[in-house]
Amino acid sequence: MVRQRFEKFEMKYGYYLPDEYKKFIYKFGGDSQFGSCRFEYPENIIANILRIPGKMDFRLIPFGDIGNGDYYCFYRYGMSRDDYFIGIYLHETSNFVILSSDFKSFLYRCMLDDYFASISHNDELSFNENIEATEESLYRCNVLSKEYGFNLDEAKKYKSEFDYHSLMIKKDDKAMQSLCFLGKYYLEKGQYKLGIKYINKAIKTYRKYLAPYYILGRYLLLMEGDVDGYRYLKSALKSSLVLTGYSYWQEDYIDIPDDVHREVALFVDDMLDEKDILESKFIKGNDPYNSELRKQIAQEYYRVGKYKEALDECSNALFCNEEDEETLFLAHKIANDLGEVYLTKIIEQDIKKIK
Repeated sequence: MVRQRFEKFEMKYGYYLPDEYKKFIYKFGGDSQFGSCRFEYPENIIANILRIPGKMDFRLIPFGDIGNGDYYCFYRYGMSRDDYFIGIYLHETSNFVILSSDFKSFLYRCMLDDYFASISHNDELSFNENIEATEESLYRCNVLSKEYGFNLDEAKKYKSEFDYHSLMIKKDDKAMQSLCFLGKYYLEKGQYKLGIKYINKAIKTYRKYLAPYYILGRYLLLMEGDVDGYRYLKSALKSSLVLTGYSYWQEDYIDIPDDVHREVALFVDDMLDEKDILESKFIKGNDPYNSELRKQIAQEYYRVGKYKEALDECSNALFCNEEDEETLFLAHKIANDLGEVYLTKIIEQDIKKIK
């Protein structure tokens, strides 16, 4: 029955959920807990009631939650079934942090989180409650280890955030936030080649993510006095307002400000190109978080046939001004012209829900 309902969801939206995820749900069901993720009931995903219309990026489909309002989501970036990332949607800021590039590596991260929980004392729990929580966490570690062949003994060597992200990269070499963490770590340790290696890998993994440009650009300018840092910061300015790498969770913290685009705009103010559609808008000191300005940029991209850039700017406009129907209608028109059926249908649903 669940299998049939998933197929109905996929046919309705043209959004094909990862096979590994569906197999997981068939076996463990909804309301199961691994790591910090409580997996949602399939019925809620199928009914598409977890999305926050007019606020969440169009590409996000939530599948689990933490319990504080943050959601674990699929981020669909292409037409292929495997063109997705998994990350966490931060409800306080509407940012999305990319954590892994497939569902199996996300489950590995869940195992790491459970192991860390098993060796951490929770001051809010009693002694007996801490023992019970430790046993539950270790039980979940063993379940995932046996089911997916994860090396739990290797995970037990993890003692620091550096170890955590190193283990993630060993499992998933496109784990974006971990790439950025390690790149920043090695640059700050003076190991330039290693730092550049991880930063460049992050950039190649997804060019719309701000963090690697920001980390390397600031390092080159402030630590090395290298003006090439401006080139990376200009790329940061053109990146998504949603996908910055900002996080308020300690394990994913890489020192990205929540208003990072404002800082970047100040850095590159004298380096902007007045002939570039986006850069020209910030020459006069306009705020990168101005929704009307972002909408204007989207319309200009659309007029010259740059539909993907136009859709990205619609997403940026909504980040600045939630539930803006005008922006949603523009995004729907662009997605339709772009031929991205699943985005068109997701946006249609968002429009219906906010009316």
